[in-house]
Amino acid sequence: MSDARFNVVFSGQLVRGADPATVKANLGRVFKMDAARVEKLFSGQPMVLKKEADQATAMKFRAVLKQAGAECELKPSAPAASPTSPPPVEQAGNGAAKTTASNAPAVDADQESGELETVGTIRTGGTGFSGAFTVADVGADMDNSDHQPPPDAPDVSHLSMAAAGEDLGQKKDQRAEVKPDISHLSLKDD
Repeated sequence: MSDARFNVVFSGQLVRGADPATVKANLGRVFKMDAARVEKLFSGQPMVLKKEADQATAMKFRAVLKQAGAECELKPSAPAASPTSPPPVEQAGNGAAKTTASNAPAVDADQESGELETVGTIRTGGTGFSGAFTVADVGADMDNSDHQPPPDAPDVSHLSMAAAGEDLGQKKDQRAEVKPDISHLSLKDD
């Protein structure tokens, strides 16, 4: 899924315990927007901050927004056949609510069914690795290397074991004691 595209959607949700005024100031500074445009982000309507972003970019947006104190959603981009323009926001009071309500469950149903195969980002030593992950079946061999079967055990039937304290059968030195002939030698007195 390296070619997956996502829309970064912000609905005005804040990180738990975040001060709304601080979050608004942070978002204004991060996106270089004036206060009026930041207030539009907190209207309660889902707003797409980034369209058709690749996964790495979408994850960066999520991290920056979370650091600023805001929660966002990463929604898979619609296929190219669907129109890319957002539905009109300004409608009659009940009509706008119906449009929003009818769009939201469809996305949630896709996410619950597991069509989105991306699990997340793994942090390793300060660098991020992101990509599609899969889970192996229970009992599956996850080591794909070619394994040779272990060699056959050697034949040890000719070996035996001595009892404790028994002579282990070391060979004795079988050389005959050498007695040199010293009869021709004598000692002199001085």
